[in-house]
Amino acid sequence: MASGLFGIARTALLAHQTSLQVVSHNVANAETPGYSRQRPLLSASTPVRMPYGNIGTGVRFDGVERQRDILLDRSFRSASTLLGESNYRRDALSQVEEMFGEPSDAGMAAKLDQFWSSFSELATTPGSLSAKAVVQQRGQQLAQLFSDYDTGLTQSREQATSRLGTTVAQINQLAEQVAELNGRITTSEAGGVVASDLRDRRDLLLDDLSRMAGTRVETQRDGSVSVMLANSTLVDGTSARALRVELDPPTPPPAVTPADVPVKLLLGNSVDRLAPLAGELKAMVDVINTDVPQLRGRLDALASALATAVNSAHSSGYVFTGTTIPGTAAGNFFDPGTVGDPVRAGTLRLSSAIAADPANIASSGDANAPLDNTVATALSGLRNNTTAVSFTGPGGETETAGFNAFFRSTVTRLGLAVRSAEDDVMVRTTLTDQAESRRQSVSGVSTDEELIMLMRVQQSYVAATKLIKTADEMLQTILSLV
Repeated sequence: MASGLFGIARTALLAHQTSLQVVSHNVANAETPGYSRQRPLLSASTPVRMPYGNIGTGVRFDGVERQRDILLDRSFRSASTLLGESNYRRDALSQVEEMFGEPSDAGMAAKLDQFWSSFSELATTPGSLSAKAVVQQRGQQLAQLFSDYDTGLTQSREQATSRLGTTVAQINQLAEQVAELNGRITTSEAGGVVASDLRDRRDLLLDDLSRMAGTRVETQRDGSVSVMLANSTLVDGTSARALRVELDPPTPPPAVTPADVPVKLLLGNSVDRLAPLAGELKAMVDVINTDVPQLRGRLDALASALATAVNSAHSSGYVFTGTTIPGTAAGNFFDPGTVGDPVRAGTLRLSSAIAADPANIASSGDANAPLDNTVATALSGLRNNTTAVSFTGPGGETETAGFNAFFRSTVTRLGLAVRSAEDDVMVRTTLTDQAESRRQSVSGVSTDEELIMLMRVQQSYVAATKLIKTADEMLQTILSLV
């Protein structure tokens, strides 16, 4: 009986000592990112069969259980994927919106109004060289603003492209780390023991991958995971495939080389475009391939229509040298470009004659009337042309509007896109926080709960020591009787 008591006390001491180590490990990692709470597993030892019944033999430490719910992980990662996409899209589009800076006295809407007003002033004093100098200045400012917008869009695209390259490199690095952890976990768990800390490190990497690329995770029987990116396998066991970025020029090449060449993502040795994308990757590719090209396309259409309309009206007029009559036919106000290099936002500029001398600006439509103002009036009237700009969108839809109205429409569309992204961030932040809260309710460490558990295990340990003392006293009593 005494030896039985000693055996039960011994196993109790060892079991509760190990339990104390597990609880202490939880407390120590309460603030460790990605750490999952661990629980000691205790069970009654196999009883001894006696003639008068089964007698218990104490407690058995069965191992450590990692508190983790795979369904809650999937829910969090799904929400995190959408949040990562919305966050980047909001930041990128907000930067472009700040570039336009509307409404502003220095913005495109104000510069267009000033440009048309300068022709109105010229129509009032058609022979004034100073009025023509103002028209020249307003034209230069307008062309420069188009160029600044185009440069800003190029910078935004370059930043997105650079960020995409950095993100792809990070994804490849994370994938390699997941593959390496797969191997370590498989080896560690070969004996049936769960490698909790290694799994925590791997899950933290998988969280990052889901935010960046919207990856999906499938757990295998050997403890490893397979990571799916789009419809392809990024990580399989201890192998990881490299993600890469390549340019994707249109086929066949267009007649006019586009300013924005699309990009595509490929995985491993595949030559097929990776799709569908998700997470930050999707937002970056959308900014590079869709958002910036569409904005640039609208600015290019506005610049081209402006040059065409102004040149058409201006070239119908006449300019005069001193008092020489008749006057000579006026040329283009803006450089008309070429078939291979048409007028765009980035190439809009005054014609060489207008840039050289404001006297070459026409106000008269009559070769024999230097003070005629019909051309200046017609140019001023372009402000009210409601069909000046015709633009065909990516879906084939056609939009027709005046110069100012078309630009306001462009800025409004951008503003709505930014507002939509901001709303998405708010909603998806809430959903992600809720998913993380649910996940933490299972796997997170509560120091209050751990301290309560610590006291319970401590009391059990103390009770086991008292059991040893009692067994010892009983043994001494028996020995004294001999």
